[in-house]
Amino acid sequence: MSLLQSDEVLKYLSNIVHKDTQQHERHIDLTVSEIHLLTGSGSLDFGGSEFKAAQSVPVSAEKKNSDDKYGWWQLKKGTYRAFFNESINEGQNYTAIVSPHIHTQEAGLISNTYLIASGEAVGTLSLNFTVPETGCDIKENARFAALFLIEG
Repeated sequence: MSLLQSDEVLKYLSNIVHKDTQQHERHIDLTVSEIHLLTGSGSLDFGGSEFKAAQSVPVSAEKKNSDDKYGWWQLKKGTYRAFFNESINEGQNYTAIVSPHIHTQEAGLISNTYLIASGEAVGTLSLNFTVPETGCDIKENARFAALFLIEG
């Protein structure tokens, strides 16, 4: 098992916003396309037949100035899900690691790192996070998480 170089990681991704900014030696930054506020409880059971995803509603991004190209999500305390522009394609044998970007952590947001086995989450990637009482503003397409791939 080995951590792939970012040139190899790019082969598994679609919808990169700006490769030169997002590409690093061993990971690719993931950028935010949508944010949803979690509004209702989910449910888990052993077999999965009674699984229910948590309910959520999209949060609108608003431009600070009328001539701005991108808007901002002005988030208050709560639990949210960030959806990324980038999506992961079917690949061979890999494990994906999605981890909060260092700026996400330094902005005070609380999130986890998670692993995805090859074939489990082909398509849209997302990350749940919690905004502290102080709130947080996030600009559309902000680099929010890092994606690493382990081959083998």
